[in-house]
Amino acid sequence: MSNMINRAQQALSGFMSGASVTSKNIQHADDTNFARETVKFTTGSGGQLIVNIQRMSDSFLSSRLNMATSRSAAGSSVYDVASKIDKLITGSTEIDGKYENIFQSSITKMSSSWDGLLVDDTPSTRKTIIADIDQVRVNINDMARSLHQQQDTINSQIKTSTSDANTLLKQTAELNNQISKTPPGNSLNDLLNRQESLVRDLSKQLDVNTRFGSDGTVRIELKSGMTLVDGDKYRDLKIGKSEFSNDYSVFVNGKIVSDNPELLGGTIGGQLEVRSGALAEAQRKIGLMAATITSAYNEANRKGFTADNQPGKDLLAPITAGALPSKDNLGDSNLLVTIDPKGYKELTADSYTLTKTPTGFELYNNSTKVVTSSAGLPIKVDGLDISLSTGVMMTGDSFLIDPMRTAAEKFEVVGIANDIAISSKSPVVHGDNGNVSSFINVRNNKIMFNGSSTLAEGLASVFVDIGINSATALSQKQASSSIYHSAEEEWGAYSGVNLGHERISLLGYEKNYQAASKIVQTSQKLWSSILEVIG
Repeated sequence: MSNMINRAQQALSGFMSGASVTSKNIQHADDTNFARETVKFTTGSGGQLIVNIQRMSDSFLSSRLNMATSRSAAGSSVYDVASKIDKLITGSTEIDGKYENIFQSSITKMSSSWDGLLVDDTPSTRKTIIADIDQVRVNINDMARSLHQQQDTINSQIKTSTSDANTLLKQTAELNNQISKTPPGNSLNDLLNRQESLVRDLSKQLDVNTRFGSDGTVRIELKSGMTLVDGDKYRDLKIGKSEFSNDYSVFVNGKIVSDNPELLGGTIGGQLEVRSGALAEAQRKIGLMAATITSAYNEANRKGFTADNQPGKDLLAPITAGALPSKDNLGDSNLLVTIDPKGYKELTADSYTLTKTPTGFELYNNSTKVVTSSAGLPIKVDGLDISLSTGVMMTGDSFLIDPMRTAAEKFEVVGIANDIAISSKSPVVHGDNGNVSSFINVRNNKIMFNGSSTLAEGLASVFVDIGINSATALSQKQASSSIYHSAEEEWGAYSGVNLGHERISLLGYEKNYQAASKIVQTSQKLWSSILEVIG
């Protein structure tokens, strides 16, 4: 009789545990990082009831979801910036009931305004031309500033994201210490759920590998193999400058880890990827437009003579640039990069790396991978003149040459109406407008992309490339989002809480508890009756 009562009391305790676990599951149903718990009943060798609470977690499904989380975050970061760039440069604005691209319209108007000089060379016509060129300047400068602001914003976001990641790394290491000291049970399961949440949040910032110890602690590594968390120890992500760039790079233990943004993954990887990809490309191509317009109109004006018999001079400030020295350079030299007045048709949006060798210099095109060797400076390549400005260059010294990335910011009108040189000969004869054709040829001739495109065609090509970047980013975002939702559903099917199932389980435990209670009550009454008879 006592054995029956003991068994029933064990059942009561077990059903109470089951109801408690089910209630806990229901309470955390909205927590996407909570792994539900189940109760398993087994019988010991002595016939006693054993209650085992199991946390429903699968390392493969968790790792897959973490990876999908990382890629989805990266895709969103890239698309967010690429779409803003697309809208800024190729977007249309309603003007007088028509939708048009302001930049494209100003280029068209500037190119066409020269035709007026063929009909009537008046101060008003000349002022209109300068005003039209200046409107292009305003648009190019505005876009350059907006793109530069976006660059600053991304750098700020990278700083914030790495700080957030460091907080999560520290918390994970501290949690590892708690987990290693906690025996199996409800408390450990709660800690493991917290661990799952921290790793998931970290995956939004970085693509990481996780390795779990037998005690439940987690080891976290970057995809490159660099360890970030090991036991209760962790490594901070550090922000600093890379070899050439003034932009933020990410370091771990003194080693740069941001050279391959796609491998770094997460929001941080996405921010790095779009900064060096779609954003830098847009800056360089708008800079290429600015440099081509500057050189072409200056060349056209230098072919003619002004009304006061002076040779034509530059209407726009010649665009020059320096080069970023490697932080490892031994010498103190600086470079000067100018545009060859006769070679502007060869300009590209590429960047270059110049290195001093024991026998001369090597210029590496970072896009085409083509190497140009020279015994000395200056070097002429792709419409650029690269020369030594100051100082001494030592063997092994390197420079990043990226003039088009900042060219749009330097686009400036310096000429006035009287500086326009439309006469073809000196002394100037009234009615001589023979040099107007030089300006009209800027519009009609193929002066961009190594003589393959007119100015209008070149701009259209730039628009297409920027649009493709945005469309590609959208496609990748949608694909990564789809993979994320699939991984989330698989994780949820195994580890997530189904309220319907949990409520059924709770009712079952309640009925079983009531049944066991009746057994205990009946057994106790029966036992009391027996004692009364015996007594």
